[in-house]
Amino acid sequence: MLLNLKPFVFFLLSCITASVYSLIFGINDGWVFITCCLIILIAGLPHGAFDIYILDDLFKGKLFLWSLIIYVGLVFITVVFWWLTPLTFLIVFLAYSAIHFGDSDWPLHSLIYKVSWGSAIITLPCLLSADQVTSLFAIILETKEFPLIAYSLGFIAIISTIFCCLKNFTACIILIFYAALCKFGGALIAFTCYFAFLHGPRHLGRWREKLPNRSNIQVYLITFSILVAIVLLAFFTSKFGNLDENRIFIEIDQAMIRYTFVALAALTVPHMVSLFIADHFKIKH
Repeated sequence: MLLNLKPFVFFLLSCITASVYSLIFGINDGWVFITCCLIILIAGLPHGAFDIYILDDLFKGKLFLWSLIIYVGLVFITVVFWWLTPLTFLIVFLAYSAIHFGDSDWPLHSLIYKVSWGSAIITLPCLLSADQVTSLFAIILETKEFPLIAYSLGFIAIISTIFCCLKNFTACIILIFYAALCKFGGALIAFTCYFAFLHGPRHLGRWREKLPNRSNIQVYLITFSILVAIVLLAFFTSKFGNLDENRIFIEIDQAMIRYTFVALAALTVPHMVSLFIADHFKIKH
């Protein structure tokens, strides 16, 4: 059974390291949050940027160009959705993220198991780090805090985690480490470790096996371009005014968190559509 944990060793080590760091140094330093956002983007953007090769395999000629236009269009529609109805956006984002995480991390399992796994990843931070999750939601939505959202999602965490643990020993160990990090390191650090050391690498590795011999250049160029755009957007939309240095740092900190997760949401929609088409209609090898 322990051999089944080998593919997840870097994630487990990251949980231990981050938990120890959090216990010794705390988690209230603003640099921690900015660093987490950068790690999420650097780890997450490449496996999304690989979609260009998936689309290239699915569509040829003008169809490929149209697929890119539709892809970018879905990104803009998601951003507009966030701008017009942020609370609905958040709920939908959490729901389809749960589906995506389960489908990507455990592709051979049943639909109910995939949804349970994704739900556990999304809601365990709400159960074990509710105050920080409430603050993060308020930053993303640019509104006042609604603790009821995080506390309600916390109940889902109990059910989904128990179900996953009963069905899969490996997943149970992973969720125990993840839960411990949620408790000691907080929601953002825990999600960063999951996204950077479990979801991102496994997802990208699986699709590299299906579509081998693809160059990394385009992936890295797309990643770098989006990363720079988000950092610049966070900096130039922060309200500095006559604020002191500490308050300026908080403004940049919050802007980075907001635009990191809005970008993830906006990119995940066309990403999931691309994967659905590839998984169910063509790319099976």
